Amino acid sequence: MPYDVFIDSFGARWQDAPPPRYRAAVLAINLTNALLNPPNDPALADAIARQTGRDAGVRDYLLATPGAARIIDDAVHEVTALRAATDAYHPIQLLVNCWYGRHRAPAIADAIGRRLKEAGAAVAVTHHHIDRPPVPRKHPRPDCPFCAIIRDGAPATIAREWTDALAIVPRRGGCTEGHLLVLPKAHVADFTTDPVVSATVQLRAAELAQELGGQWNYVTSCGPDATQTVFHLHGHLVPRTAGDTLALPWTRPTREQEPTR
Repeated sequence: MPYDVFIDSFGARWQDAPPPRYRAAVLAINLTNALLNPPNDPALADAIARQTGRDAGVRDYLLATPGAARIIDDAVHEVTALRAATDAYHPIQLLVNCWYGRHRAPAIADAIGRRLKEAGAAVAVTHHHIDRPPVPRKHPRPDCPFCAIIRDGAPATIAREWTDALAIVPRRGGCTEGHLLVLPKAHVADFTTDPVVSATVQLRAAELAQELGGQWNYVTSCGPDATQTVFHLHGHLVPRTAGDTLALPWTRPTREQEPTR
């Protein structure tokens, strides 16, 4: 069956956008910073995270969010106008993305698809990342010392602050003069939990190191066996100089230090 409109929902976080449809004119809706309406109850938010935008309760909650109706109306209007200006041999592709492709984008994509079908268009809706594993919510943790600094103003020497991250001096001074910790403002356990947040923290660390100049190690850990002691993602930004005698955690022992086998 030939389609007039292809609607593809996806998650920007995965960096795996849908390929272009053959000979299609392309429109896009970016919801990464739109319709952000999480429930106040963390337990409810976690339950919703395990569902998708195709579950009735989540779908209805999202479509009732202020601004959703306007986004849908504008998209239907734009697609309809573009269809009228495009010959029958060129379909329309509408790309709809949110961060993870599980909630906002599928709900909005389906709603637009329903409206276009009611208007007589032949529409195919595809959800590319809806079945990816849910990412844990990023609520502050009451037992986390870094959340206490970020959310509660606990004492800390802040070297730099961004909208999404913080650079602080370790409480005991660090390994070398100038040692800093770069951590996200959202609570994320370690660098494997959310690749987007991990990439943001390293981006901020790189910006800061470039600005300060010199030579650096950037080290982050996942799990106690990998030397992690505070389970809120953080990167150690450690300035290095020749002869500073600082051994990295993965430095192998010399032959004289190796145990006898």
